[in-house]
Amino acid sequence: MEGNIKHLDFISAICLFLVSVYIIWDSWRIHEDVGGPLYASPGLLTLFLGTMIALCSVLLFIRCLKNVGFTGNISAFKHWFTEFIKMKETLNTLLGIGILALFVFILLPRFPFLISSFIFTFILMKVMEAGSILKITIISACVSGSIFTLFEIIFKVPLP
Repeated sequence: MEGNIKHLDFISAICLFLVSVYIIWDSWRIHEDVGGPLYASPGLLTLFLGTMIALCSVLLFIRCLKNVGFTGNISAFKHWFTEFIKMKETLNTLLGIGILALFVFILLPRFPFLISSFIFTFILMKVMEAGSILKITIISACVSGSIFTLFEIIFKVPLP
């Protein structure tokens, strides 16, 4: 189990470092936009946090390299990733993300919210094999109707 976690530390260190570089860059951009001394900049705290995240990710990366080395971490990650991508749960998650993108970028701009949410809920439940077609249809209609009634009619919040 311990060797199984090490390659994830390697990838986590790389991802955290990239995120910290973005945080530092954006913090510095805030300082340049606002002007004035750095100690009074609203981006100072995020600059400090980004620097600390970068430091921690570099330390984690060095620790990973000391244990197995660069090629060992890469080969362990490749082995884990090939197994991970074949898992049914992974494919269902990616499919769910695709269905969510369909809802946001295709259904919502073209159809009213009630119809879009019904189609989204129906497709998502069908892909996840949540029950029979009749059961999925009834649940999708109830959920879409409830959301519409609660927000549009009761709370008077305009839906897209």
